[in-house]
Amino acid sequence: MFRSRRDRRRARRGAVPRHPSSFAAQLRHPFAPPPVEQHDVPWRDFQQATKFAVVAGLGAAAFYLTFVYDRSHENVPILWIFTLIAESIVVMHTIGIWVSLVSYRSDIPEPEELAVIRRALVVAEIETPNTDVFICCAGEPLHLIVRTALAAQEMHLPHNTWILDDGRNPALREAAEQMGIGYLRRESNGHAKAGNVNTAISRTSGRFIVVLDADHVPRPDLLTQTLPHLIANPSIAMVQTPQTYSTVGRGMVAEGAAVSQELFYEAIMPAKNASNSAFCVGTNVVYRRSALQSLTTREAEGREKIGHLRRGAEAAPMQLTQLGEEFPDGGIWIGSNSEDIWTSLELHRRGWRTVFLPKVLTQGLTPDRLGAFLKQQFRWSCGGWEILLRARVLRERRLTLSQKIQYLLVPSHYALSLATCIFALMSPIYLLADRSPISAPFWDWALHYVPFYALTIAVPFLQAGKIRVSAIIVSLAAAPAHLRAFLMTLLRQRAGWSVTNGRHGGFRLRTVLPHLAIGLLCIASLVIGWGLPGRNRTSTLLASFFVGCQLTVVLAMLIGAERSDRLARRAEDLEPSEDEALTLLGDYLAQRTWSAERVPV
Repeated sequence: MFRSRRDRRRARRGAVPRHPSSFAAQLRHPFAPPPVEQHDVPWRDFQQATKFAVVAGLGAAAFYLTFVYDRSHENVPILWIFTLIAESIVVMHTIGIWVSLVSYRSDIPEPEELAVIRRALVVAEIETPNTDVFICCAGEPLHLIVRTALAAQEMHLPHNTWILDDGRNPALREAAEQMGIGYLRRESNGHAKAGNVNTAISRTSGRFIVVLDADHVPRPDLLTQTLPHLIANPSIAMVQTPQTYSTVGRGMVAEGAAVSQELFYEAIMPAKNASNSAFCVGTNVVYRRSALQSLTTREAEGREKIGHLRRGAEAAPMQLTQLGEEFPDGGIWIGSNSEDIWTSLELHRRGWRTVFLPKVLTQGLTPDRLGAFLKQQFRWSCGGWEILLRARVLRERRLTLSQKIQYLLVPSHYALSLATCIFALMSPIYLLADRSPISAPFWDWALHYVPFYALTIAVPFLQAGKIRVSAIIVSLAAAPAHLRAFLMTLLRQRAGWSVTNGRHGGFRLRTVLPHLAIGLLCIASLVIGWGLPGRNRTSTLLASFFVGCQLTVVLAMLIGAERSDRLARRAEDLEPSEDEALTLLGDYLAQRTWSAERVPV
């Protein structure tokens, strides 16, 4: 009897091969969208205790800067300069984030107008605008895409659901036909996800466009929550909602990747609404088609504009952007793998407003392997570095000062990885060479250092109510990927693009070579450093403590990454094959009871 490779792998591991009917026999069908309550996460409004810690932290940051910039503490000039750069990155980024949070209030009620529009849409007092829902696919597992597509199809309010298949999967086309969902495929994969979405825009006509990644399952009320904002205010181009994730039983990498984003979505992104600087994060977003159409042209600038005005014309001519030349019907920005933040920037340059809606309306999947996580971080950080090196944000007259600051906080976040690498070298250098960047009494240093860094830990703790070690580990592990992205962006090299939750293979040694190098350096500095005579005992103990922490992080990362990889392989063994997925889909569609009138419960 023929057995698939997946079944053979299950047999070797002692697992029983599953027949499609065994899935359908479960109490809840695996393709059934999760109940609304399962989308809910421990979402916390901005805590008052967090705000008090932020105010105290601003004072501690100013106090710490008086120590950092005091030239009398300089010891070895080159080391002091690098330390100054690292400390400046950390302090300035932290101040920028904290200043944004100080004025944020999460207790402001929603405008009554939105509730009125929402109710009118639900009871059909007003007609729902034509809305297209795009599910972007590029080779993800079939069962993952089908589950998202079914949930999107069952959202409240009339809409058209489309699968945008850049993976050119015949089984996915068959699944779309079974579900009665639109299926779009293009000839090439130019411009990656941006090109996929823009090609679909040229083939559809919806007034509003929802973009979902293949692994983000929407709640039934996604449209009822987001569309009222766009209907109520014609100047709003985009409504972005949070990314929240299911991480139960998926290992350290998935958990850390999810938890590390909680503060960003719970406080930092909502605070951006005050300065009209909320930006797209690639999925769970609703666009206004006319806003995306406006990105096809730009006004003449500089000498072209001045020369045109001197000729007595009423206005400078409009010129096509690269987007307009390749996609005349408009779309999201092209020329970058981080099309999301560039689209937001171009919309803000043209005077559009954007809104971040702090409501959990989807449930997604984070990378569950370290290699996939680092690829994702590399892609995201490329976009952040492009904002710093190519966007000329500071020279942009069409952006407000607040918007410029908010956009520059994006690359400054990834610059923290540069600071991390500098700090990682300073303690080993002291132990190996007896060279320190700073010369100051221990208590003077501690008096300035401890309050600031203690509050940087306290702010996320007070907001989240907990600290997950996994979030710290994966955040530090991403530093080499961020630095590589900086170098490639600086040299104007294009990075490849791959989906986050595709099949990325197992744990690879080359993925962790930079981390292994740091680990070996830490071990060498501990062994050699304590053998050298004539050291300041207090400084040696302090340096050894920091080196020990670094070594612990590296070891925890390696162990956690290997375990996450084992869990990922085990989960893949239990996934249905494409044939099984199609059988399951037929079972689900046969069981599903269609209702002509879909209203929220």
